[in-house]
Amino acid sequence: MDSQFAAVRRGLGAMLLTGTALSAVPAGTAHAAPPAADRVTVTAAGSPAYSLTGELSSGAIAVLDNVASYETNKIQGAGTLPGAEGGTANVSFDIVREGFGMKGTFTLKDPGAGVEVSANVSGEVAVPGEATVKWEGSGTVRRGGATSGRRVSFTVEDRRPDPGDHAVRITHAGQARNAILRLPDDYDGSPRPVLFHFPGLFETPGAAEFFGRMADYAQSRGFIMITPEHYGVGWQGVPAGTPSPDVDDPGFVRRLQDILVERFNADPRRLYASGMSNGGFFTSKMACDNDRFAAFVPVSGQLSDPGACRPGRHVPIVLIHGDGDPLVSYATVQPALDFWTRNNGCGTRTVPTNLPDTAPDDNTTVVRHDHPDCPADGPVTLYQIKGGGHNWPGGTPFLGPFLGGTTYDIDANAVIWDFVSRYRLP
Repeated sequence: MDSQFAAVRRGLGAMLLTGTALSAVPAGTAHAAPPAADRVTVTAAGSPAYSLTGELSSGAIAVLDNVASYETNKIQGAGTLPGAEGGTANVSFDIVREGFGMKGTFTLKDPGAGVEVSANVSGEVAVPGEATVKWEGSGTVRRGGATSGRRVSFTVEDRRPDPGDHAVRITHAGQARNAILRLPDDYDGSPRPVLFHFPGLFETPGAAEFFGRMADYAQSRGFIMITPEHYGVGWQGVPAGTPSPDVDDPGFVRRLQDILVERFNADPRRLYASGMSNGGFFTSKMACDNDRFAAFVPVSGQLSDPGACRPGRHVPIVLIHGDGDPLVSYATVQPALDFWTRNNGCGTRTVPTNLPDTAPDDNTTVVRHDHPDCPADGPVTLYQIKGGGHNWPGGTPFLGPFLGGTTYDIDANAVIWDFVSRYRLP
């Protein structure tokens, strides 16, 4: 199996997007609701100088990131906060990334202090800390009927995350690590379930989203989608993963779980894992090692070392695999399936169901293999994609037909979420 992956590495390595590692931010461990409001600081140099810092009493400022580069992509919104000398100040931001820099405008009007600050932003916006952006440059200050050019700055602490894409940037085991997450359209800070997706060999979070559209699926369904970036070509500890240095991928995942619970108010009882190819192998490893996930769905990459797997509990799991997969043989499915049914106490009875061939032109069909004697807290199901290759069911085929057929008789996103969302930890 490793030699198969090695051959593909040589041909595919340059064909996917690569992510940019950024600076570290702290991670917490407590389960707490996000802070009540975004925080804004605006300053203007000169004499007299002006400075205002406070939490928004109304409105919100969204700081959103780019799924491919992890850079800040938008700073948009408006709100009110207490003025520097009483009364209410108003701030507004409309800044987006264009090319290599951020462009747009920001304004602050503080009638109580008789001050108005504005600037045309052109250039980079710094990211000095977690969910924090800062800009400094030339602006205009109007005060007491006089107008002058000044050095002005703003800092926005996005302490109430908004719907859309957010980057997580941390340092773990000595390496800069990244992940991208999508908060759904109706996100309001209330506890939400989270689906982790672990990309495959050479696959960045941006590429995974392009081929699978998982975050798009999550966006209107009320759950948080997070896609971590592996270090190097793939996840460590499973076939074809990056051999060195030791970047402690299991520990990296636990750090992300902490961040989701603390910063985004994820429900710690409803964390789930999926993955494709090398990421599917890693999903299976997480089913063995990470007891903070409630349910799992590996795709085209099943448990590779059953002898080393000791979950110590029943594991709700669905396996999805094409029987025409040229990269990860369908023969790897049965040993993994045998382990999970044995671990969960399912017995040997299997019930196959031919699913409707809703897309006859894709030259695939799907058989769902259920194990009806599994306990309620440990179901095991296999989706056999007959004629299916090494592609995401329902997604955009990677390299066209090179890796075999793509089924459209099922949507992996729907199968995954319909399954995992039934389960939660005690």
